[in-house]
Amino acid sequence: MLGPSSVLLLRRAGQLLAEHSDGVTLDVVELSRSLGLGARPDADDVGRNSPLRRTMDRLVRFKMAEWRGDDRLGVQRKVPALERHRIERLPELVQTSHHRLLTDHVAGLVARAEGRDLDPVNPARAMAAAVDASPVAARLRAFGTGTHDPRAIAG
Repeated sequence: MLGPSSVLLLRRAGQLLAEHSDGVTLDVVELSRSLGLGARPDADDVGRNSPLRRTMDRLVRFKMAEWRGDDRLGVQRKVPALERHRIERLPELVQTSHHRLLTDHVAGLVARAEGRDLDPVNPARAMAAAVDASPVAARLRAFGTGTHDPRAIAG
């Protein structure tokens, strides 16, 4: 599983790629500092044993990125869902939180595909009200992203 530094880097990369779809050149010292990974004030690069480089290598190891040269990192634009066996290894509270976040995400996908707005107060309730009748939700369930009862996970 990815740690906090890797997740922060992925989020930063996603934000940057949303703003610059063709890619972006970054100052690695500034990037390292902005992620809280530190860098010496007088450093002009980040070496192979630096926290930023180890974070980048971790993303590559988990197939969230790939090196495209000595100084170019390609980052996945979309992160795949956790595999079921990994979710089952998480503490029950984290499993429940993960399920809630995934359900809210699927609710947003269904609502967007059907051209409707979600209940801003409780998107999961809006999803539950429409999911059974929704042809989009039925297709998502067919691909294994269906809804589950969170009590079954936490229970």
